[in-house]
Amino acid sequence: MNGKIEQLIISEQYEEAWFAIAAYEKNCPQDSDIDTYKFICLSNADEPQMALQYAYAAMQNQPYVADVHYNCAYAYQLCGQYFQAYEQYAIAKELALGGNQLTVSLENIESAMQQVLNAVMAATTAGDVDNIESDKIWIGYIANMDRISWGVRKPIFHDGTNMVAQKYNDYYDLPELYVGITGMQSAYDLIRRRLHMDTIMEEADIQRIYAEGSSATIESETECFVPLIMDEPGRLCVQTEKKQAEIEYNSPLQYINYRVPKGKVLISSEDREFRLGEMVPIIHDRKRKPLILNIFVDGLSQTVLENHMEMLMPNTYRFFREGMICTNAHTAGDWTFPSIASIVTGQTMANHKMLHSKLLRKIDAETPILFEYFKNAGYNTTKIGGNWRIAPNYGYARGMNRVHYQHMYEGFPIEKVVSEVEEQIHTMRETDQFIWMEIGELHLIADEYNVAPLQEQFVIWENDNTKGKINSVKQEYDETKRKYYLKQIEYVDRKLAGLYQYIENNYEENEIVITLFADHGQGYLVRPEEEFLCDERTKIAFMTKGGGVSGKTEELISACDYTPIICKLAGIEYNYENTDASLPVVYGGEKEREFTVTESIHVGDPYQILLNGRDFTFYLKGIEKVTSECRVPLDTYEVKLSDKNGNILHDKDKINYYTKWCLDHIGSCRIYNN
Repeated sequence: MNGKIEQLIISEQYEEAWFAIAAYEKNCPQDSDIDTYKFICLSNADEPQMALQYAYAAMQNQPYVADVHYNCAYAYQLCGQYFQAYEQYAIAKELALGGNQLTVSLENIESAMQQVLNAVMAATTAGDVDNIESDKIWIGYIANMDRISWGVRKPIFHDGTNMVAQKYNDYYDLPELYVGITGMQSAYDLIRRRLHMDTIMEEADIQRIYAEGSSATIESETECFVPLIMDEPGRLCVQTEKKQAEIEYNSPLQYINYRVPKGKVLISSEDREFRLGEMVPIIHDRKRKPLILNIFVDGLSQTVLENHMEMLMPNTYRFFREGMICTNAHTAGDWTFPSIASIVTGQTMANHKMLHSKLLRKIDAETPILFEYFKNAGYNTTKIGGNWRIAPNYGYARGMNRVHYQHMYEGFPIEKVVSEVEEQIHTMRETDQFIWMEIGELHLIADEYNVAPLQEQFVIWENDNTKGKINSVKQEYDETKRKYYLKQIEYVDRKLAGLYQYIENNYEENEIVITLFADHGQGYLVRPEEEFLCDERTKIAFMTKGGGVSGKTEELISACDYTPIICKLAGIEYNYENTDASLPVVYGGEKEREFTVTESIHVGDPYQILLNGRDFTFYLKGIEKVTSECRVPLDTYEVKLSDKNGNILHDKDKINYYTKWCLDHIGSCRIYNN
């Protein structure tokens, strides 16, 4: 915080404060508090629109700070944007209830929320509404989000919240999602009237709804699949220009992909309402690949593969050896939640700000993600898996035709994931498909869950006591867990073998782009003498097949580069603006990265950042702890520059350069005490 500016604001000397802000900004342009200072000055100078711009910028840079959401809400209210104001007031309230500091009282926030609702009602009564349909969407969005506490304190897809047979809004400007069921067990649970309504116990099929009611007309230039779902059994009448038929819908709460002819088709029901998902044209486009498959293996460290991949993962090695195997890829974060956000956005942790493990948020609406690139290119997009850190409430249903989800521990192990992926590829083989699949079995070692099958593979005395579970990030080196981990990698490889064979039997190499990649390494691989952000934690498996690229490379690759790489292999143009992504030379880029960036931002722990270059590593470590708002105090810090052999380097110019780079990089998260 800048004391002088704040004193001027407190004393209501806004003009003097404005000039002080301008002078301060020249020296510390990264300080995101500047946006808040400008908002305060402008809102008191009767400039509500400009004030809103800065309040919104502050909210994006400090998403876990309750006060900036309150400020943003107030700015929206001043501009007469009452629904947006309500949303920001609600988020501020939830952050405060979650323990983060809020300057105003909860009573004042609730009063402000009621004021904006009253303003909406008054405008509606007076007929002073510009867009009735938009208002209806907002009202539905607010009602749904209020039900789940705006998703801030409720990880709704893995905390037992009733989501099945419910509408869910992830973003205001996107069609609602409707959560159905899929799979034999859930269908049987429904028949026996013992259906759980959450996505821990039940297998969910989640799709966006594009039509709802008892009648809908669809029109397509090609044959297409039309997903339809009803809450109860019912009869459907299907009418085309040449034919009419009645059919029974007898799979309640399950999406059925009805195949309909091209032209105009009327679907109606006299006894039940139904919902339609998005039409999927049955067509192949020569500009697209028939199959794009992303195989995400949570926690697969490149350091254990290195020269042993052929032994540990023989099936994976055989499949990818004609593709490109990257041996020097590094994660952007030290655990799944921020790492995946970097993979799909191309942004580092300091920029995407998906950081907090308890107070939750979704990816900013303005930030394009991997799935949207392929959806916009015409692919039929599907996400299959049970990784709860990549659930729809964090924004990962964007760009997806279908999300097939159940919490991994209750019903989505690797065997089922692989089976469902193979079935999806087969049933939708007449479309160009983009599939994201999630494998979480390696996480079981850190979680100390279901390790009995691994213990059976060792002589009894080889099953030494493990160091115990802390969390997946903060585990100490553990030789026993390392042994189990290697066996689990072999297990994952065996389960993937059939999928590899299916792809090879049904596709030519020029028809596919297949990747296998990870998000981080493992804490129990890190020896006591090593740095926290050493290779065992940060070096990740990454390999591709298809797209005309083959070989083996040691080029530096960041997790942030994943999306542009896949887009390049599929012939899709990628927008690098506002990203930290770079296209590696081996994939057609012009210049190799100077270094990769890996960060550790945990509430209650000091901030750490690693720059990993070809011939050096540079560490900057804070001393003070990251706040509950994920803000980083860096009044004091330590730095270390080393060569690849671990020898300390004392090159002052390089140390100063990398230090400044790191401080500028984390600037929008940093607390400045001036």
